[in-house]
Amino acid sequence: MGRSDGSLNIDTGAVSSRLLALADPSEKRILVVDDDDLELTLICDRLRAHEFQVSQAANGQEALEILERQWFPVVLTDWQMPVMDGLELTQRLRQKGVTDTFVIMLTVLNSSFDYERAYESGVDDYLSKRQPDVELYARIHAAFTTLNLRRELKAARAALAAAGLMP
Repeated sequence: MGRSDGSLNIDTGAVSSRLLALADPSEKRILVVDDDDLELTLICDRLRAHEFQVSQAANGQEALEILERQWFPVVLTDWQMPVMDGLELTQRLRQKGVTDTFVIMLTVLNSSFDYERAYESGVDDYLSKRQPDVELYARIHAAFTTLNLRRELKAARAALAAAGLMP
């Protein structure tokens, strides 16, 4: 909110809460979805080595059931799986109104058509399984940062609406 001299007040509380949210271990939870047992184990082990709290599912249906019981800020999913693939998982999440979960499609499919289909289905980010780990960690960090910014924006809009400064 602006002061009478036109300058902005900096809310140090908001800055502190952002730093706490970024440091909060509960925010480092990831659901990994892949039907390949070896791939699933390798990805989960690499993420745990970087201190992420990891849960896993063997297909989209199993992931959807887990997500109905527990919220995960980030879902890292393969595209091609039996029972329910990663694309359908994402579509169902978005149809249910789930917008506070960041979905990263981790797949071998990498044509521009595949990217387009994934993004149209509600995927937030798309990464080839052939990318190095550093790229995966960068995308996951960006996912958590994006989620925190979305929460801050929602809180700021609510505060402005409560103050009568926004419809």
